[in-house]
Amino acid sequence: MLNRSENIESANMSAGKPAENLELYNWVEQECPICEIPPSKHLGMRGGGAHRAKLGIACQIWQCGNCSLIFPNPMPMPINGVVQHYSVAPEDYFQHHEEGDRIEYASLLMQQLQALQIEKGRLLDIGAGRGEVLRVAQENGWMVTGVETSPTFASYAAQYSGANIIQTPLEECGFDSDSFHAILLGAVLEHLYNPDETFKEIARILKPGGALFVDVPNERGLYFILGNYYQKLRGRNWVVNLAPTFPPYHVFGFSPKSLRALLAKHHLQPAIWYVFSVRSLLSSRPGLMGFFERQAARLVTVLTKHNKYGEYIATWAIKN
Repeated sequence: MLNRSENIESANMSAGKPAENLELYNWVEQECPICEIPPSKHLGMRGGGAHRAKLGIACQIWQCGNCSLIFPNPMPMPINGVVQHYSVAPEDYFQHHEEGDRIEYASLLMQQLQALQIEKGRLLDIGAGRGEVLRVAQENGWMVTGVETSPTFASYAAQYSGANIIQTPLEECGFDSDSFHAILLGAVLEHLYNPDETFKEIARILKPGGALFVDVPNERGLYFILGNYYQKLRGRNWVVNLAPTFPPYHVFGFSPKSLRALLAKHHLQPAIWYVFSVRSLLSSRPGLMGFFERQAARLVTVLTKHNKYGEYIATWAIKN
């Protein structure tokens, strides 16, 4: 087995990262939270010296040999909790998310809920962000509640939507069992440090026949497959999966196989399922190489817009 701490420290020293930066995190041995077994496939390094812009701190990225879930091992747990990552202004963190696009997205979710014939009752938005979905859901007749642990996001969402925003992790909210008709987990699952516990709580508080919405990056999409191959061609032991120590702080990487496994474990059956692409996941950098990388990423987005190798997965799953 690789010497994890030495490889992480070596990658960060090559990026000029001081050793004390490693102390921003507790480095915890990580099993697959779905299968509850250690990962068996080492994919490569991500962050610090193993990043094109030297962002973050280097992590070793592994994959579960059973369900294909991707995650750092050891896991860098922020020593000050999630506030360490998300106490930033919403306009900075969500700078690439236009309000109009979010409103359109929320309206599509309401249409899908109607098509599923879910009773219009209580709706919970986990990771409410700026509150666009809550506002549109209220306008469509839902009784809404938001959960948002970032204090800056929660304040903005409450003012924007007028909804009740709870600044407590879902597992500590104490909601009654079978109390929500619909639960949303949009662009949140990849940020959670214990997705299995979150899904266990979702399954408890969702009504039988109720619907859960999830969308996540597809870490086995063509963007990631080609990105990792490109790194190998350049002689690097890097991967482009996840962002454990730099924005947007993705710590678990799902594929269709691993997402279906997590849903099934908690008795949630997909009713709507689609894989898609909307925009390139690659951040811009200057120079000729940056230009070619951007063009290649945009081409991948076009090629995977409506097929199983797209950059995102979305599903509505029904509680059995």
